Amino acid sequence: MTDELLREQVRYYRARAPEYDRTSRPPDDPFADLTGAAVADLHRLGPVERAIELGAGTGQWTGQVAAIAREVIAVDAAPETLDLNAANVRASNVARVVADAFEFTPDRPADLVVFSALLSHIPSARFDAFWEAIGRMLTTTGRVWLFDESPHGLWREEWVTDPEHEVVERTLEDGRRFRIVKVLWDASDLAARLEAIGWRASLVRRDPFYWGTVTPQRD
Repeated sequence: MTDELLREQVRYYRARAPEYDRTSRPPDDPFADLTGAAVADLHRLGPVERAIELGAGTGQWTGQVAAIAREVIAVDAAPETLDLNAANVRASNVARVVADAFEFTPDRPADLVVFSALLSHIPSARFDAFWEAIGRMLTTTGRVWLFDESPHGLWREEWVTDPEHEVVERTLEDGRRFRIVKVLWDASDLAARLEAIGWRASLVRRDPFYWGTVTPQRD
């Protein structure tokens, strides 16, 4: 079921691409101060030679990554979103690759791997495998920076069963419905889970988001 659910999740984002930028943020962006603080945190990691952005989507974060990296590889499983990414972010230092985050293998490792609103779409059963894949993308001194949604009560998802089953249903503007994965991590719980598999996390939680840096535990 998980494989089929992940395939449905990709179909959802491919179908949602034309409306994503219009529907992914509430009017007047009441969270602009929080995302601004997160952007500042990301920028403190630069400059870097090479960055990989996973789940790059329509480019809401790609320009920020491009501002601190000489070269950016923007990766997404949905080609429709990367087409919009290219239209939205015209930075000459960004290359785009259609690939699954679990399967993407760069031609050479990166100093920084960035992803926003991606970890919450990784099933708990695939958590370790996901971070193993991330580890293979990094240089020996590389770091990860992530931004995602925390558990909060500011809006509601349409859970298929209950949050423990990690599946929600989303409806597009044309009425089509899709199931996707949704895992809301508390920052402290996530840091503990990462430590158990060999990563060290420094995360900030400011609802409805959390963000921060994750590095492999090195000898």
